[in-house]
Amino acid sequence: MKTLDAITSEKPLPLVDAAQPRTSGSAVAIPEKLITVKAAAEALDLPIWKLSRAAKHGVFPTYFLLNTRRYVKLSEVMACIEASRQGGGA
Repeated sequence: MKTLDAITSEKPLPLVDAAQPRTSGSAVAIPEKLITVKAAAEALDLPIWKLSRAAKHGVFPTYFLLNTRRYVKLSEVMACIEASRQGGGA
């Protein structure tokens, strides 16, 4: 068992920032930014009413943050559109 003197004489442990991604041989997943349905429609050059209707019907996942505005991930919307072009379900 270590004494109190032995513990305090050791070097202090380095502080590790949990927000810093670790790149020790594994891939780091960067979370995708949520955008509004309007921004997604503008990015994909589609009418906003088409994406709004699809979001309300649950065609692709939507997210709500602290208010009633609907947010989406652009990659999920694009994957849904690609799946519908190929005839498969999302």
